[in-house]
Amino acid sequence: MSIQRPVFHFAPEKNWMNDPNGTLYRDGIYHLFYQYNPRGAEWGNICWAHAVSADLVNWERKGVALSPETQNGERWCFSGCAVETGDGNKIFYTSIGFEEEAVRFHASQVICEANWDFSVIRRSGHRLKAGIHPFPVTEWRDPFVFSFRGAQYMALAGIAEKASVFLYKASDASLNEWEYKGVLFSVDQDFVECPNVAVFGDKIVLLYTLMEDCRVHYAAGAFDGERLAVESEGVIDSGNNCFYASNLSRTKDGGYALYGWLRESLGGLSPCAGYSGCLALPRTLDFVEGRVLTFPVKEFEKLEKGVLFSSTEARGVECRAKTATARIRFSSSEDVEFELLKNEKERVRATLADGKLKVERFTSLSEADSRTLFAAVDGDEFFFDVFIDGTAVEIFVGGSAALSFRFYTKAEHDTLFALRRGSVRNLKISELSPAEIRGE
Repeated sequence: MSIQRPVFHFAPEKNWMNDPNGTLYRDGIYHLFYQYNPRGAEWGNICWAHAVSADLVNWERKGVALSPETQNGERWCFSGCAVETGDGNKIFYTSIGFEEEAVRFHASQVICEANWDFSVIRRSGHRLKAGIHPFPVTEWRDPFVFSFRGAQYMALAGIAEKASVFLYKASDASLNEWEYKGVLFSVDQDFVECPNVAVFGDKIVLLYTLMEDCRVHYAAGAFDGERLAVESEGVIDSGNNCFYASNLSRTKDGGYALYGWLRESLGGLSPCAGYSGCLALPRTLDFVEGRVLTFPVKEFEKLEKGVLFSSTEARGVECRAKTATARIRFSSSEDVEFELLKNEKERVRATLADGKLKVERFTSLSEADSRTLFAAVDGDEFFFDVFIDGTAVEIFVGGSAALSFRFYTKAEHDTLFALRRGSVRNLKISELSPAEIRGE
């Protein structure tokens, strides 16, 4: 099996990671927490680990920052958020106990106090319990706090009559006491998790993850502090079973950075004995004329170390390179078909036709997820931006479509890119250097 570990996607040095948590920008530093198993490369023993970055590309791992208080009956620290306050930071997370059916019925939301750099984190003694609702709620998890018109709100996922995102409002500036305000959004699905909210004037973009299709969705529209009037809905990333469990932070220029977990898709196996999972490329998130737009952050340009191929006009070209880290950019105003990571028996084939991007994965590994993937695209001119990093591939088409996936093979590829149909302009294929990711 030919497995190239991603080198510019953030990942722990070893062991399991999943959801990004507590993403926060403060004093020139991006803080990332993430679900982490310090004891192995499979899910379990869930803690929060911490990492910091000045540019969302290069990271320093800080190790485990928040562990379950097992002596007090806490088994796992599930997902949540971090919030800047006047005298430090607060962390909100879902606490799961040891009792039977604890995940479904007995979660609570714990509030922690932290100093400026999160080197000290302690439970405040305050928490939200399910009794805050006037009706039973199950699968209650993943708090996310956001500011709107000077007030602090919290979104939490759960199930009442439907899978829903519930809304709460802070009673005062301490953020220790909260009032239930109602159902912000519901879906006709079995399960929803990891809600996030980005605010754009009097409108919001609500992100939520559906376990059923393993994708991050959005609902956007006007918000009055209690209700969301949905004007548009869609999918943040069409890569079924890959980009999952999003989180948001502000950026140094006041915009939004979008984070996600790139799941492995190797039949429940880790790609090697040592690690499993990585962070998706951080993306900017914007909301323009009713459309949610995402792009990889520009800082990844600094990793481009050499041009492997370029052409102002191209048709029927191949880039026969074995590099496992690359960025491929081109534009086209017609239907195109191209291949990535091709060897004698394995390859990825991507086809753009009739406003739809289709990705097929041909692998010799029976354990690997090889489902065909689709993403809707719009416009008359299509701008492709493809990142390849070992087994992780992320394709962006303009800002309106993204499709991420994992691709595992038995043998190394000999052809990095091949244009099989159509013509493209401004084709540039660059090799990328590894990011500097150090620490525990």
